[in-house]
Amino acid sequence: MIRKHYKILLAVAVMFFETIGGYAQQLPIFTQFPSDLLFFNPAIAGTKRLYDVRIDYRDQWVGMPDAPITEGLSLNYRLLKNMGVAAYIYQDVTGPTQRNNYTLCYSYKLKLPDLVLSFGVAGSMMDYIVNGSKITIQNPSDPTIDQGVTSNAWVPNASAGLYLYNDRWQFGLSVDNLIQADAKLFKKYKDAPGDTSTTGIVTLLPHFYGYLGYNFAGNANYIWQSGIFVEQSGNTPLYLAYSLRVHVREKFYVGASLRLKDAVSLDLGYTIHDNYEICYSYDFITSALRHYTTGTHEITLIWSADNIGKKNHRGDTFDDFQKKKYGYMF
Repeated sequence: MIRKHYKILLAVAVMFFETIGGYAQQLPIFTQFPSDLLFFNPAIAGTKRLYDVRIDYRDQWVGMPDAPITEGLSLNYRLLKNMGVAAYIYQDVTGPTQRNNYTLCYSYKLKLPDLVLSFGVAGSMMDYIVNGSKITIQNPSDPTIDQGVTSNAWVPNASAGLYLYNDRWQFGLSVDNLIQADAKLFKKYKDAPGDTSTTGIVTLLPHFYGYLGYNFAGNANYIWQSGIFVEQSGNTPLYLAYSLRVHVREKFYVGASLRLKDAVSLDLGYTIHDNYEICYSYDFITSALRHYTTGTHEITLIWSADNIGKKNHRGDTFDDFQKKKYGYMF
């Protein structure tokens, strides 16, 4: 009985915030943000090794009906010495809503003393889908939502960002949904061009991101990687997360992360043959949602290389920095 009522509540909340008000967080967030910054900042393009491929899977709030599931794939390539190109796709499913995003990124880099400043821009298309049959509403005859159909809308958008980094410091600022385009759902605009109501319209609001990271070690066999990630969109509360990992002999890492008023996470990672890494995190929910879920699972698979078919030297990506200390698959 509790699960049934909660499912109804979840569906109503999703549609209230996303389809009617449009003021909720509309883009996915990852626990493993230190490994997945490209999804938030196009200036990350070309800042990894020559080739970099990452696959992400996030199963959020396990045990809760229709809880969010996010899957993503990113391709990152260093072009010449001062440019980068990248692409990523993701699918984010929450109850009756589904967002399929397709993004292309470009970055240009300026070499500074012991630092690189990267500027990035990106263009994207999002297929926004709402399945009416999965929505429970109080009034079945409500004209806002047709429960007999699945409605979708293609929405263009753009993002921009900057990223200042070396092998020790990282600082990034970016904004997504610059165009603030509308996804027009459950309306036949071609049949009724004079309809100017906002019923069924989702406006994709700007999302602002910030990241500050620092790597340090007294012994190069034990590298500490710390990072702070913030996000703000619309009228939602500020999203603030902190991550701390210790990388042991460039073979594996163990760490933890904390999200303000939300969760504490355990992070694990293991490197295979220098070029492959598997990352796993588990969220222990600390908010009121802990009564309805056993937690969140997230997995990231990474292939990163400077030479295809050859063994990498770990510091290749950072060899230009004057005070180089660390080279790794950060």
